[in-house]
Amino acid sequence: MRNLITFIKEFKIPKKQELFDAKASFSKKQYQIWVFALLVAFVSMVMIVSKLNNSFMVEVPAKGGSITEGIIGTPTLVNPVLALSDADKDLTTLVYSGLMRKTTEGEFIPDLAESYEVSANGMTYTFILKKDLKFHDGAKLTADDVIFTIEKIKDPLIKSPRKLGWDGISVSKTDDYTVVFNLNQPYISFLDNTVIGILPMHIWKNINPAEFNLSTLNIKAIGSGTYKINSVSKDKEGVPEVYELSSYKDFALGVPNIKKLTMVSFANEKDLIKAMLSNDIDQASGLSPENASDIEEAGYSIHEAKLPRIFGLFFNSNNNKVLADTSVIRAFDKALDKEELINKILYGYGSVSDSPVPSITTKDTNTKKDITLSLEEARDILDKAGWIVKEDGIRVKGGSSVVTRTKKVGKKTVTEKVPVNNGPVTRLSFSITTGDTPELKDAAMLIKEQLAKVGAEIEVKIHEPGPLSQNIRSRNYEALFFGQIINHESDLYSFWHGSQRQDPGLNIAMYSNKNADALLESAQKTLDKSARMDKYESFVNEFNKDTPALLIYSPKYLYATLPKLNNLQLNTLTNPSDRFVSIHNWYAEKDHVWKIFTK
Repeated sequence: MRNLITFIKEFKIPKKQELFDAKASFSKKQYQIWVFALLVAFVSMVMIVSKLNNSFMVEVPAKGGSITEGIIGTPTLVNPVLALSDADKDLTTLVYSGLMRKTTEGEFIPDLAESYEVSANGMTYTFILKKDLKFHDGAKLTADDVIFTIEKIKDPLIKSPRKLGWDGISVSKTDDYTVVFNLNQPYISFLDNTVIGILPMHIWKNINPAEFNLSTLNIKAIGSGTYKINSVSKDKEGVPEVYELSSYKDFALGVPNIKKLTMVSFANEKDLIKAMLSNDIDQASGLSPENASDIEEAGYSIHEAKLPRIFGLFFNSNNNKVLADTSVIRAFDKALDKEELINKILYGYGSVSDSPVPSITTKDTNTKKDITLSLEEARDILDKAGWIVKEDGIRVKGGSSVVTRTKKVGKKTVTEKVPVNNGPVTRLSFSITTGDTPELKDAAMLIKEQLAKVGAEIEVKIHEPGPLSQNIRSRNYEALFFGQIINHESDLYSFWHGSQRQDPGLNIAMYSNKNADALLESAQKTLDKSARMDKYESFVNEFNKDTPALLIYSPKYLYATLPKLNNLQLNTLTNPSDRFVSIHNWYAEKDHVWKIFTK
């Protein structure tokens, strides 16, 4: 140690002339070796410093950048009270904020609200607004704006598509930052209502309700959401084509990372795909599965999300008694190849459905159904139920037949053939009604092929949207291949309760079961989620015993983006526009900083 101290004290940096003298003393070969050694030492030092630096560096979002998204359809009602089309909802989700925001995990987080409380009986919700909230034009956002928005939704002259969800609910304020909702009965899906965007009262209060949907404010909309509209480009007929938006610095959940967002409208998916393959847009949503591979080959990433949509066969045994035979439905359940339907119709972008309660809506129940494919089991079920295969391959039941019987005649046993009348002959025949879209038509035809393997005769009836809707409302079908969209838990009551069997009810399977009805009624009033899940599990058990419908698949939502888009969070979406709920966390540009500066 003493020698080291002495060395440090005596050590001194060589003077410039001393370095030159040392250099002059080198031979040419020694000098080359010396220069090479210095170069190796320098490169090594740079590599070590770089490696150390990288080990302490992390990637972080950087403010800035831009993305251009293509959508199908034209947004003309950028208004939370009126938005109906997917295009309208996309822009509305970007421009407006609600009291609450639903995450892609299905949870609710405060948005404009700072906090909220629910009364013990579940009939009063009190929300406290964040202070200093502002609309895009700088005006303050207060409880008056919340009340104004709800009143406009409930106004019958405006005809808001969200009116039904607010019937029986009153809204008031106790001060400028406290809003109180009073319900006439517990409503398990009420928080879904509170994600509705809030209108600026100071702009809309002078608009006549009868002219609400005609206002130019529905295009150059002003809200308090993640992005504000800077400009709108229209075609020669005055129809909006391109919306230019920029990040809103006073957004309640923080300034969005991506600075500029452009939304471009396309008339159809064909034009949208063409724009993607030409690199005219960065991303697009709601793409058909058959286009996914071409888009991936063009350099896009395909993101998948679950949707609360269930497609299946819904039976109306009132119109065909064959479908009242539970053995027939059980056999069909064994004969349907759901995986083949997903692979051929959805190109693999889907999941098998076997429960009327989707996991995306209620976090799944514990009840699982045996959905093992087995044509042998299906045929055996029909054989035992008396459905006999005839020469044409179609099964029939009933009619005249001859059976062999034995009887005692004295001491002898005599065998004889006796004609038996089993009633009228019934063919295992019915029709499937569906819509005139490629997916629905192709799926119905494939179902027909699959069930023909067990002796079923099926006619597929294709209808345009208008006639199909009328047939559904009048329950004019034997079996219906269609989809349910379960936006909220409360929709389960609408789809399966016995009181909803007739129009305008949505119970298209005509299902009626007193036990199932009681469970659905009770679930609607049960605020505790765990207890509610138990009731759904019991409901599914009842459903599986009756099998009023054969649920087949749930399609996945497809979203294509370029690799430059980061932190996209897609898990479960209720509506396609929900892809934007976390857009403030997306980023297109990135930086690298030391880890200590991210804390």
